Amino acid sequence: MKRMILAMALAALPAVGPLPAPFQSQAAAATSGCNLPSEVNAKATRLAADLNAYRAQRGLARVSHDSDLSRAAQTQACDIAATGAFSHRGSDGSNHRARVERTGYCAGVSAENLAWGYPRPEQIVTGWAGSPGHRQVMELARAREFGLGIAQGASGPVWVLVMAQPC
Repeated sequence: MKRMILAMALAALPAVGPLPAPFQSQAAAATSGCNLPSEVNAKATRLAADLNAYRAQRGLARVSHDSDLSRAAQTQACDIAATGAFSHRGSDGSNHRARVERTGYCAGVSAENLAWGYPRPEQIVTGWAGSPGHRQVMELARAREFGLGIAQGASGPVWVLVMAQPC
């Protein structure tokens, strides 16, 4: 399976247990008609735990889940899955910052990571850690919150992480 990864950090270059709201409900509310992978809640929870473990190993603060950031991430995950266009630019021309702002979230700093083709969540943080750009996003010291989007694409799951520092 071809594995594709792309990252972008913008504007600047940190307690999660189970996600507070059912991820599947959030995802469905963010974009109707989007296919979600099986066990999406467990996958999102695992990815969030791995992200915070990665940050803790580097002496960085934990990040908390934010539902607005997840809506922005889910919008892009569903767009990528639907169009097959693996890009930070949405099919409507939006970038991650515009998608975050559309949710009403005020971000002082924000950044986005994408992954496609990794079937298991435990592969994502490891994959991103091997890329300088992705690593910068996960290690964004000013970030305090994160959101996740996961959609089922033709070539496997699409994973989107949005990190931010609220205003």
